[in-house]
Amino acid sequence: MNRREFMQYASLAPLAGSIPTVFANDSSQASKLSKSLQRPDRIVLMVELKGGNDGLNTLVPFEDELYHNARPNIAIKNAIPLKGDMGINPYLKSLLNLWKEGDMAWVQGVGYPEASRSHFHSADIWESGNLDGKGTEGWISKVLGTNKSDLNGIVLGDNNLGPMAGEKGRSVAMRNSKEFLRQTKYLNKESFDTDNDALGHMLNVQNQINLAAELLQDKLQNAKPSPIRFPNTTFGRRLAQVDKMITNGMHLPVYKVTLDGFDTHANQRDVHNNLMNHLGSGLTAFVKSMKHHKLWNNIMVVTYSEFGRRVRENGSFGTDHGSGSVNMVLGGAIRGGLYGKTPSLKEEDLVNGDLAHSVDFREIYTTVAQRWWKRPSPWGQQHKPVLFV
Repeated sequence: MNRREFMQYASLAPLAGSIPTVFANDSSQASKLSKSLQRPDRIVLMVELKGGNDGLNTLVPFEDELYHNARPNIAIKNAIPLKGDMGINPYLKSLLNLWKEGDMAWVQGVGYPEASRSHFHSADIWESGNLDGKGTEGWISKVLGTNKSDLNGIVLGDNNLGPMAGEKGRSVAMRNSKEFLRQTKYLNKESFDTDNDALGHMLNVQNQINLAAELLQDKLQNAKPSPIRFPNTTFGRRLAQVDKMITNGMHLPVYKVTLDGFDTHANQRDVHNNLMNHLGSGLTAFVKSMKHHKLWNNIMVVTYSEFGRRVRENGSFGTDHGSGSVNMVLGGAIRGGLYGKTPSLKEEDLVNGDLAHSVDFREIYTTVAQRWWKRPSPWGQQHKPVLFV
């Protein structure tokens, strides 16, 4: 291997996690894996709301006077009622039929003890499942474990594997499939043996990337155009790529996309409403496609964010970093409804001005692991599942 080849592999290393350790020219292995992806197994789409989503303006306690008093300028006054005094942001209106059909669940008061207000630290906690944020293995990697013949998942639009990171991850991250295939076609397809650990790791990454590229090429080269139009937004285009992979037979256990921009310290109302519109319209198109292809009962969509926002608005008509928020879950096989205790907005019930949590975020992950994927929870019996599935 010459220096140019080595640098090629190094530049692509962030695109790959630890997916199956096989060589790209092992056609029998690639064929076996390709066939395994034909099954419409239970798929999870993780949607990261990056920056710290304001749960109170997403799932809104619209009849609570304390809510309106704490947010005289940014409170949502036209929330769409769901149940009791809870409603959704009106810019999520396109998803409302899912609530009526029982395909939408909201988990309230989600968080963890002594919550961090650091974007990076709290994101590490949410994605690893470790309260200290330490460790290199994501919670999904812990759940799915190792299986040398399978690829676990794909991250679209972000080089951070997040919950799929780690030695057991066997996942890849890419900006888009076309760029990934364009980059990888120039990689050396030969396999090498070496006693050098550092070089061996780099060659292993090469082999992993080649395998992922073969799978994408196999599934997408004759991909049929989608009859569903996705929004022409960054988020919409990422969802369209996930849709293309799933509907053309790449039934991986998990996909992840990110919607960025939720760090709403100033002028929050318009910014957040716009983000809710992107979220709602993008997911609406995705749901329509899954239903069209009769895959909706095999899909679970789970949103998450590194933290919530403080209860009181700040002087810039925004909200600062807080804790306690909501997670939305969508799917044709879930039990819709409101889960968890609605957080109290009384001053004496707040934690340093933040919402108190009643549901540990790992309870949601335990639900996905045990009740959706039928796998053991990484935390044993420590966290009980939320029964939305």
